[in-house]
Amino acid sequence: MTLFSLGFRPFFLLAGVGGFSMMLLWIVTLSSGYSWPGVSNIIAWHRHEMLFGYTGAVIAGFLLTAVRNWTGKMTPDGKPLAALAVIWVAARLVPLVSEQQLIYVAVDLLFWVGLFISLWHALISAAVRNRIFLVLVGLLGAAAALSHWSILEPSNQHLSYVGAYLGLDIILIIMLVMGGRVIPFFIQRGLQKTEQARIPLLEKGLPPLLLIMLVINLFFANSLGAAIINFILACWLLPNLVRWHDKGIWGNSLLWSLYLAYAWLVLGLFLRGFGLIGWVSPYLGVHALTVGGIGLLTLSMMSRVALGHTGRKLEPAKLTVLALVLMLLASIVRVFFASSLGLLAYQVSAVLWMLALLLFVWVYTPLLIKPRPDGKPG
Repeated sequence: MTLFSLGFRPFFLLAGVGGFSMMLLWIVTLSSGYSWPGVSNIIAWHRHEMLFGYTGAVIAGFLLTAVRNWTGKMTPDGKPLAALAVIWVAARLVPLVSEQQLIYVAVDLLFWVGLFISLWHALISAAVRNRIFLVLVGLLGAAAALSHWSILEPSNQHLSYVGAYLGLDIILIIMLVMGGRVIPFFIQRGLQKTEQARIPLLEKGLPPLLLIMLVINLFFANSLGAAIINFILACWLLPNLVRWHDKGIWGNSLLWSLYLAYAWLVLGLFLRGFGLIGWVSPYLGVHALTVGGIGLLTLSMMSRVALGHTGRKLEPAKLTVLALVLMLLASIVRVFFASSLGLLAYQVSAVLWMLALLLFVWVYTPLLIKPRPDGKPG
């Protein structure tokens, strides 16, 4: 079956459908007060599902596809890939239909164990720069478990927050590492430019800074040190925005969306630092990183990767361009208008997010379920 021939096919489709559905359920619940059988804390459910559900599906689809190219070794396809996709779907559905919250926890963590095992054979003997993704997937699974702690121990909400913010930082690391690899490459290929000279100091200095950020945010959250490391990391990334910029990117939606998504990540780090010292709401940084950075980056990556790996020209449909614009608007509304518009801003941003993913599903479902037109595998 073509849908399960390579990881990006089922998981990008599930990310689109799931991201739309989970946001719809969130905004309906937030606006109406309706409660779901297995959801005791709707805010905890929302942050878990958007981080470990939606973003987890995108990461799974990307890694199960990219690791084949990086290592030359197979990743699951066919029935094993279908089984992993079914587990992901089950984890999303269980809390909506069953009061047995421990089943939700068990199935959700089974997905992360399954993804780790799926990548193990290909990555365990790979180069260190690729093997790190095995560590990051393992850490994401651990963060997902901590995020569920309010279910395992309802009297202890703190570890649930720790898990969610640990998950956000790990996802941020994945996005920055992958973005640092693919964004300049995509810009170079898209504009047919010569490869940019690498700056070893920037590249070698980033992993230690990311590790320091992870440790400080985990053990010294809400401290001045946490604010400082966010500022340092944001400043460290700024030169990339200067180096990668070319006026030609603004004529290609698959390039300007990647570039702006990276800019949202940088802005989110600055805002998170300002939030830690009390200059702005702490949620501004969180949503700049999630809606702006992760939302726009995942949608742009899925749009570009799906075209390339299904053998199509890298020319997005007009509806794809509209989807990227809508996702950008969703982030602007959520970050810059929430304080003045309140619930209305949440609702407008959510609708824009949903429309963006709905358009992605509409455009890309035929591509994801049909064989490549050139007859090649994948």
